[in-house]
Amino acid sequence: MIDESWQCSAPARVCGRRARLPAYLVPVAMGFAPGGAAAVEDVERDLRCSLQAHATGEHHAHVMHLAGRDTGAVWARWSRPEGEVRLVVLPDCPAVGPPPAGEGCCEYGGHPGGHSYELTGRRMEET
Repeated sequence: MIDESWQCSAPARVCGRRARLPAYLVPVAMGFAPGGAAAVEDVERDLRCSLQAHATGEHHAHVMHLAGRDTGAVWARWSRPEGEVRLVVLPDCPAVGPPPAGEGCCEYGGHPGGHSYELTGRRMEET
């Protein structure tokens, strides 16, 4: 069964829902870095859901890139504006857009909705 809540008419928009990464999760995010090679400045605390605009499901925002090949990235998940923010390491989305740009998707592997190169900058909260 297809979850049609992720489908919207073209052009697809970025969700943009905001949250703040709690201070106590900054060292947790840094702990995911291979060999502990992360600085406080590497951790994004002002979160904004980068998925395609959606009415249901969890919001996701990139928190920190993990150095190395096939390491993925640290992502934050939350459901409600005041909901608990959780961290998870997810693999990178392998999708690549069409030529000539051939831009790679900036989301995590298996994400719902469109790829980052298919979305416009307009966010759900601005409409």
